[in-house]
Amino acid sequence: MDRRSFLTRCVAASAGWAALAGSAPDATEKKGPFADAPLRISAPPGWFPGDTIEEQLEHIAAWGFPAYEWLGPTGDLDALRATMDGLGIEISCICGVGAIAPGQMVAPTQHDRLIKGFWQTVKTAQTLGCKNIVGLTGNERTDVSREEQTEYVVRCLRRLAPIAEGEGVTIVVEPLNVLIDHPGFFLTRTDQMIAILEAVDSPNVKMLFDIYHQQITEGNVIRNITNNIERIGHFHIGDNPGRCQPGSGELNYKNIFKAIHEAGYRGYLALECGISQGTTLEQALKYLRNECLAWS
Repeated sequence: MDRRSFLTRCVAASAGWAALAGSAPDATEKKGPFADAPLRISAPPGWFPGDTIEEQLEHIAAWGFPAYEWLGPTGDLDALRATMDGLGIEISCICGVGAIAPGQMVAPTQHDRLIKGFWQTVKTAQTLGCKNIVGLTGNERTDVSREEQTEYVVRCLRRLAPIAEGEGVTIVVEPLNVLIDHPGFFLTRTDQMIAILEAVDSPNVKMLFDIYHQQITEGNVIRNITNNIERIGHFHIGDNPGRCQPGSGELNYKNIFKAIHEAGYRGYLALECGISQGTTLEQALKYLRNECLAWS
């Protein structure tokens, strides 16, 4: 399931919002169910009603979320930033450099193109006040060894790192699972990611730890997170199977969130998932706040 399609299921799940909207917190207030959450959860606009991103952001702010995640922001970015500032919310991460596609970082002939495009992405990030930019290595090649491809990725990131450092952004490189969602992608495991980050050796190049992807690829989620927390710059949240909200699958998000907090992480954790069939938006949000984040 790709990034765009997995959120479409939440439209039907949130059909009961009309009955909820009257009781939702006022978007002009500084409080809401997530305002005092122990972790900084970033919400997906697609979960919320509204014909425009501005309307969706009003609901996100009303629930007390400190941020939202829109990986490919479009439209009038200055106006969007003004809306964000007025509501007191941030955008937690955008794409990016590289893609889920052939070539990319694993192909040195494409590095100049990636660096040129990264400069434009940096401008977008700065307009929106966004600090995190997703990095994707591209698909595995069959014509050279994995060792060579790893070296090409390191070489690309070493060229990108000084730009990120100078412009005040962080590249968060994301491993993906190849068993269900992204067959053929090059970077999959936490140990591969950490080896690359150690070779690049930049405070502005870190890991995007997608809990859904890493559960499928390797499990051992809490240990891999806590052992490498200093190298993690961003999280994506989704349960497995189904890539839906916490509580819909096999992952114990209460324990995972507690471990992340106790490890000292204070960045954003973005809900990059849908809402399972038969679950309303209100139910999903209440479970997330009252169960998964209730240990503090």
